[in-house]
Amino acid sequence: MDVPPVLGTFLLVFFTTVACRYVRRFLRWLLKEDMNIYQYLAEIISTFQLVAGMVEGDTILEEYGYYWYGVYLLVFFVSLTLTFDGNSTANACSIWHSVLVRNCTRLSGILKILLQVLGGQLAFPYVRFLWKFSPLAKHRAKRSSLLMLHCQSTLKVSLLEGCFAESLATFLYFLMMVTYQPKGRIRSALWDALIQVGIILIGLEWTGMMFNPALASALTFNCNDHPLFDHLLVYWVAPMATIPLVQLFFGNIQRFQKRRQQSAGLTATPEEKRQKED
Repeated sequence: MDVPPVLGTFLLVFFTTVACRYVRRFLRWLLKEDMNIYQYLAEIISTFQLVAGMVEGDTILEEYGYYWYGVYLLVFFVSLTLTFDGNSTANACSIWHSVLVRNCTRLSGILKILLQVLGGQLAFPYVRFLWKFSPLAKHRAKRSSLLMLHCQSTLKVSLLEGCFAESLATFLYFLMMVTYQPKGRIRSALWDALIQVGIILIGLEWTGMMFNPALASALTFNCNDHPLFDHLLVYWVAPMATIPLVQLFFGNIQRFQKRRQQSAGLTATPEEKRQKED
């Protein structure tokens, strides 16, 4: 007996979320004497959870269209933010940003990025396995596409346009995240999700709009006919090279705001303000 696609998707994502939660809990218990190791394992689990949900999201896109796909992504991204722990991000650009601002060593950053890629690659055999036993006919039909050696690339534009799209998406996302962060975990998660969903829907037909090398490695580089050079240039070099530009731009904004406050006398000490009044 077949089930509605939305129900099949919900069941798979819910099962994956719960499974990842218990794996995290077990690892925290196992490594309670050395939680430093856990932060690396958390990147594998979080990226695994992200990729599994994104692969499943294609079912919603194909069956219900862009609007409901956007709703699905919004709910899914919020759930990710609320379940990630161990300071995991499942985003290679976020790790690179932490390295540049010296919140993370280079060696630690490289290791985390490699583990993110590993987590993303592990998600594909996992999804294939679940789809094999899924009650949803759509899943069983889509399973064959995950076994294909040749498939259509998500890069639908030229190489230069693809690099520009991924770079712009990365710039907008991280700039908005560093310039404004709502108070409260729920509001912050919702703000993060809204930004991501908006960017993804705008550029979905161009590059798939990843702005996350770890995610792109899982979703766009699983077929033999995807050129390695194109993949690395569009989905790795372009977004990673954009992160220093975000820092530079944000630093200029901070300096401009500081000069503006100083010119308005907002940063003057109480003694300096009294002298001005006299």
